Parts: sequence; structure tokens; C-alpha cells
Amino acid sequence: MTQEHLIGSDPPLRMSTGAAMIAFSCLSPAYRWLIALMLSVVLIQPATSEPATQDADPAENPEEAENSEEDENSAEDESPQPSFDGDEAKQQFEKGLKLFEERQWRDASRSFGLARKGTADKDSRSMVSSWEKACKGGKALDRAVEDLARKKYRKAWIAALALHGKYGATPLVSPIEQLKEEVYPQLFLDLACFEAEPVEVEAAARKALPADRSRLTKDPDRITEGKGALEWRSGGGQGFAGLSFGRLPLASIGELVMDDYRWIRFSIFNEDDNFGKFTLFFGKDEIGPNRAWAGAGGIAGLLRRDCYYHHFTLKKPGWNHFRIDLTRELSMNASVAWSDLLSLYLMTVPPSHPKKITIDAVKLERP
Repeated sequence: MTQEHLIGSDPPLRMSTGAAMIAFSCLSPAYRWLIALMLSVVLIQPATSEPATQDADPAENPEEAENSEEDENSAEDESPQPSFDGDEAKQQFEKGLKLFEERQWRDASRSFGLARKGTADKDSRSMVSSWEKACKGGKALDRAVEDLARKKYRKAWIAALALHGKYGATPLVSPIEQLKEEVYPQLFLDLACFEAEPVEVEAAARKALPADRSRLTKDPDRITEGKGALEWRSGGGQGFAGLSFGRLPLASIGELVMDDYRWIRFSIFNEDDNFGKFTLFFGKDEIGPNRAWAGAGGIAGLLRRDCYYHHFTLKKPGWNHFRIDLTRELSMNASVAWSDLLSLYLMTVPPSHPKKITIDAVKLERP
């Protein structure tokens, strides 16, 4: 460091640097040479660092780039497209798609008919025919949409179910499903869907399910609606008077205005041909995992008729669908009002064979 550098630097730096130079000058020549050699090695050693990583250039690996592009294209075009003998038929098909989207059913059907005559193979002809068939249900769909706008919900729902049965395998299924989604909440209230996330009124019942006797299932053969159902091994349960009962919590109804609804619907899949006697039970107790079976909402409530209930029997294997009239088919105690009832259960009452059943789609229906 030169004298000018020392003069121009800060006072502490000048003092420390000057002291170091004085100390260095006091060393023997051998020590000064050794220190100078060590400093020179440090100063001339090149700085090393890891080379910066860069993303691979697709141009350097054309095979990977080609595969990536093919994957993107396949993701964008998952459904097969019809093939045509010429451009005119293809243009008619594209015109039909546009008219179908605009719900101009007659003109769309005419375009699909012309396109069908120019298809290149049997599969393509089948695909275009499906679009052509879908157009035939368009007018009925429009009438159902008009019924929805006029608040004729039941009429719109019945029409949507009929359309789904006839045109559910055609491209008309998308607007049909949209119609059903709009009509459904106007007519129905789900009590128990048995999906991964329970609906609000099902939440307490889900926590209180008997873990050793019930489980959610995603088996499509055991589901009537949605993506889940509940398997239950009925029978057993807590004893009472030497008999064996079972109780399955379904929903909390304390916050519902039950007078707004006329029917309760549910579906049960019966695994065998042994009869099973069940009771649909509306009780006064709140649903909870530790509620006493013989309490107000348990079997004692049923024996005292301090509840609303309905007995039914499973006699045939397979699906059994129920629609129970809440005003005509329930056994009611005149001293009990709907506002007194807090919970809904499914119960087994002897004599009844122990059974494995699957229950799904428990809902209320408006008049």
C-alpha cells in the first residue's frame, strides 16, 4: 500500500495498516519471504464456482420436444373426431356444431345429415349420427327450460329425466345435465349423500356412524347418485329387553322447516333375499356418538311413540327405491310437532335377519 493510499484512507485504517507494515518490517528476511509466498499463492489462485445450470434446449433434444408436443396435443383433443371423404362434408359438420351450440336444432340436424353422407368410415358415421339424434330432443329441451323459467319445477324435472333416458348417450347430455342442476335445488334438499365431504345436515351423523358396522363405498354398482354410498351391517347394536337392535344416524333436521317438504326419498341395495324390517325414525335427541340408545330418541322413544316413524320391509335383493309421504305415511304423535324433532335415523327392529345393505341418496322433496 502506497503512502498516498494511507493518507487518503480513514484514520483507523491508516493506523492499523501502518502498524502492520512496521510489524512486517521487524520480521527476519526468512519470515518476510515466507509470508509473501503465502500471500502470492492466495492472490493468484483462480476463483472456482459451479457452472450455472440451464434448462435444456428443446432443439438439442428433438425427440423429447416431439414427445412433449404430442402429449399436449393429445390432452387438447381427447375425444375422437369423425373423418370425412372431402372438405364439403367436414364443413357441413362444423356448421352443424355451430348451429347446435346456438340451439338451432332443425338447421343443425340438416347439416349433420349432409355431413353423415360424406363420412369416411363406420365409426365416423356413428359419431355424426349421434349428433343428428341429439337434435331431435332439442325442442323438448327448450320446453323444459321454459318450464324452469316459469317456476314449473316438477314439470321441468320430469322432462329432464325423460330427456336423459332417451338422449343421455348423445351430445345433448351436457345441456340436459345443466338443466337438472338448475332444477334440482328447487325441488330437493339432500339429507345424506355419503360423499367424501358430507352436506351440512349430514355432518354430525357422519361423525356418529358405527365404525365397526359401516363404511363409505365408491363401488359404482352400489351408487344411485353422486360418487358415494354407505354400507351398513344392520342388526346387532345395543341390547334392550333381551332383544338386539341397530340404529344408523342419517341427518340432523333441527334447523329445517320440515313443513316445506312433502316426501322423503332414499334408495337401499339389499345384498340377499332374506327379509329385513326397518324403521325410518325422526327423534327428539340430537345426533352424537355417545347418545344412549334407550334415551328419548332411542327405542324408548319409539315404544312411547314420542316421535315420527315409518316401518318398511326389504323383501327383494338389489335396489329398492322409496318415496314416503311425510303427511300420509308417517305414524305421528299428535302432541309432537316437527319443530320438536332433531334427528333422522334408520333402525332395525326384530324379528329381522342381520343384513348388509347399502343406502344412498337420502333427500327431502318439495310438493
